[in-house]
Amino acid sequence: MQHNDSPAYHPSMQGNRLHPGRVAIYLIVFLLVGSTLYAYWNVDRCDFISLDDHQYVSKNYHVMSGFSGANLLWAFTTFEAANWHPLTWLSHALDCRLYGNKPAGHHLTSLVLHILNTLLLFFLLKSITGSLLPSAFVAALFGVHPLHVESVAWVSERKDVLSTLFMLLSLLCYSSFWFHKKRRFYAGALVLFAFALMSKPMVVTLPFVMLLLDYWPLGRFGAKAGPNQSLGESTSHRNVLFLLAEKTPFFVLSAVSCIVTILAQHAGDAIVKADELSFLHRLANAGVSYAGYAEKMFWPAHLAFFYPLPAALPSAFALSVACVFLVSVTGIALVARRKLPYVFVGWFWFLGTLVPAIGIVQVGSQAMADRYTYVPLVGLFVAVTWLVYDFSVRHRSLRLPAVICSVIVLAILSLQTRAQAGYWKDDLALSNHALRVTQDNFLAYGIKGNFLLDRKSYAEAAYCFQKSLSFRPTQTSPRLNIGLILLRQGRPREAIAAFCQLLAQDSTSTLANLDCGNAYGMIGDTQSAIRCFKRALAKEPRFPAALHNLGATYAAMKDYQDCRRYLLEAVRANPDDAESYLELGDCCCYDSAAQEAIGWYMKSITIVPGYADAHRRLAKAYRLLGRQDLADKQLTVADSLSALESKTQKP
Repeated sequence: MQHNDSPAYHPSMQGNRLHPGRVAIYLIVFLLVGSTLYAYWNVDRCDFISLDDHQYVSKNYHVMSGFSGANLLWAFTTFEAANWHPLTWLSHALDCRLYGNKPAGHHLTSLVLHILNTLLLFFLLKSITGSLLPSAFVAALFGVHPLHVESVAWVSERKDVLSTLFMLLSLLCYSSFWFHKKRRFYAGALVLFAFALMSKPMVVTLPFVMLLLDYWPLGRFGAKAGPNQSLGESTSHRNVLFLLAEKTPFFVLSAVSCIVTILAQHAGDAIVKADELSFLHRLANAGVSYAGYAEKMFWPAHLAFFYPLPAALPSAFALSVACVFLVSVTGIALVARRKLPYVFVGWFWFLGTLVPAIGIVQVGSQAMADRYTYVPLVGLFVAVTWLVYDFSVRHRSLRLPAVICSVIVLAILSLQTRAQAGYWKDDLALSNHALRVTQDNFLAYGIKGNFLLDRKSYAEAAYCFQKSLSFRPTQTSPRLNIGLILLRQGRPREAIAAFCQLLAQDSTSTLANLDCGNAYGMIGDTQSAIRCFKRALAKEPRFPAALHNLGATYAAMKDYQDCRRYLLEAVRANPDDAESYLELGDCCCYDSAAQEAIGWYMKSITIVPGYADAHRRLAKAYRLLGRQDLADKQLTVADSLSALESKTQKP
């Protein structure tokens, strides 16, 4: 199992002649790709999820409009979604250029990136350890483990698979730098690390991972590295300070990324304040979560997209078990670091790479999240795999049982991953599963309520929102949706009462002000409606819906000057807003500007060609100009479209 120090050993320096080792690698690559594809076979049938996918893709104007100079500048300057990850935004924009708003293509891109990560992990481990089978098994675990479903099947988590791609490429460059002593590989590792940080800042721990790999398998600390020792010459003269200094540019990038991330999360109010969640609570949850992640690695059952953070501290028993587990394994890893260096490296890889997401700095209201394990689990995979492999090498009678068990484990995990990916089909399947396997899951009830609300199942949706509020009364979204249900049921006064209750908590809520303004408009209180819309615009000046509704309200008051002003702002904020173009046309017709109205109606028809009412309004404008012939043509088109619509709606 020791490496050959001769230059001919390294794969990049082998000849072109096909030999058994190369055939084995081709076979492993085929099996890795095939098993991962099998596990995620139906992911292209999954829809966008209302949780973040609309913000990241399907309702994000910048992303949906594809590449442009303005969108490129936006990607590098925005703190939207409480993050700074420009390459992730550009990745989504590229998908929108290729696939539009069809979720299948977006899911397939994430799956392709996950497969590439699986292969890169295999080649990285094979390159730095020289061990084929354990490297392949670790990569297979990475490819088919159910804990990784969230990172692959959730479009919004593109940042996971993309940042890991750049992280693994950076580590490959770093290993090449050590093998070949070429500065260009060091520079490449640094640039790729910057790309990884611009995809998701959780990879800030990469310099720490490099130091672990320096210890084993590269053996750069000058100590024996166990069965898989250094590829190069003895480096006993290299001390820790030298290795730390070598990583200085990487640590600088990590520090800058941390600062930018904190600014982004503060700007998005994503960080939970100390008075809302005590440090003791965070620390206790971190310990229990570490143990929980390790448990789910070995027994990936009851997985959910959201695990609510309990209001109370973990029980003394749970906290004691977690602490004993963490202290025991850490102690074993430290004591056995010379004989079992892979356990030391794997365990501290797991502990270290989870630090940014373990909850000491609490972001969001989750206790833990499967997506956070995408990189950290590699450490546990390495520790366990090499431990079993080393043991089976020393006891030949155990080799066959080890192989059989490995195949069975991978088969079970693949089936479990296939089932888990199916829960990401849509909001209903995702939330129902979460409600089955977790308790007090207010977010799952909220998402299920949104799904039912979109399908006009108002009674069931209201029940879900009430259940969500019963677990977390301070939420605003369920209250907003309850008011929206009342509004859609034609009960505007009750809706106003619900919205006012919400606005008493947060008077700047843009959506609450928008819907409350709509409710006032339904009862004819235009002045109150205008006040609500203007409060929404005070918080978000380019809010298209508020601009449109404010313009339409002024039109109802026959204030055509302010009507035009706000509708023009609406179409500037959203150039694809066909309804605002129609309202502009109506405003011009009422204001005796039929020629201008024709231009706005034509704009609307360009965006939505099959809208019969737009053609009827255009016919009205032509009649005002005395062009009855053109008016008749538009009426004919409108009648044809109406007939076609009626035909398609028949059962």
